[in-house]
Amino acid sequence: MPGACIAHTGSAAWAALPEALAELRPRFGRLPVYAVGEPGEAERVAAELADWCDLVIVLGGDGTVHEVANGLPLESGESGPAVGVLPGGTGNDLARGLGLPPDPVAAARALAAGTPRRLDLLDCGARRAANGVNAGFAAAATDRLSRRVKRALGPLAYVAGGLLAGLAPPAWPARVEVDGRVVEGAALAVVIGNGGSFGGGRRLLPDADPTDGVLDVLVVPAGHSKARLVRGLASRGLDGLPRMRGGIATVATKMPCRLDGEPAATPARISVLPGAWRVLMPSDGFR
Repeated sequence: MPGACIAHTGSAAWAALPEALAELRPRFGRLPVYAVGEPGEAERVAAELADWCDLVIVLGGDGTVHEVANGLPLESGESGPAVGVLPGGTGNDLARGLGLPPDPVAAARALAAGTPRRLDLLDCGARRAANGVNAGFAAAATDRLSRRVKRALGPLAYVAGGLLAGLAPPAWPARVEVDGRVVEGAALAVVIGNGGSFGGGRRLLPDADPTDGVLDVLVVPAGHSKARLVRGLASRGLDGLPRMRGGIATVATKMPCRLDGEPAATPARISVLPGAWRVLMPSDGFR
């Protein structure tokens, strides 16, 4: 099985890469490493590797995986390379949703015994999302966190930013429609997920399943109790809020937004790309 590894040089897990690759070698052989660091570089490398690789291991965070998901050609279908994720970022929300341990060496050990599965992607117009769309106060808070702070605090950076924003969150006019059901009015956030984990482990969409061909939507209305919002973020979930499921979501808002943790304009239309890529999964499946 010809394979390769795309590794982000800025990853906090960079030093663990040799040990992680050693865990993968008995099954997958030697994996040449393509070091990336500049924006868009992982996407370009993934497009090149898709021509000859059966397996692409990715060491990095959600942003690096986002680039790889956008670099792989959708038309490759069943013949495209499987992607294995070694968590090495701040939030690692996709890896969490896949049931991978947070330590990249332990994750490599799990992937060495895993199998590829077809997972959905979200079509967000100009970009695809592997995990989901997070628009609103949390994205605004994340925009204020420096790369240095995120690296120093790890997932706690998202917790701190979210809790601070939750104390006095801004609101935006929003209209969200999912398969004919509409939620409209001032809102603090709109979350549209392929996976269920956002912001470094907040289980905002606990029922999301990236194999079901359906997207999950959470809307946080402006009238939601600030105390409940802060408690929910601190306890890794939000209850009692409007949720919708369907194949297509349309969104009209000027909220700041992140796709898989990467800054982007809020997509006006999001749809599911069923089984669009193959992802190497641990044997015990989703968490």
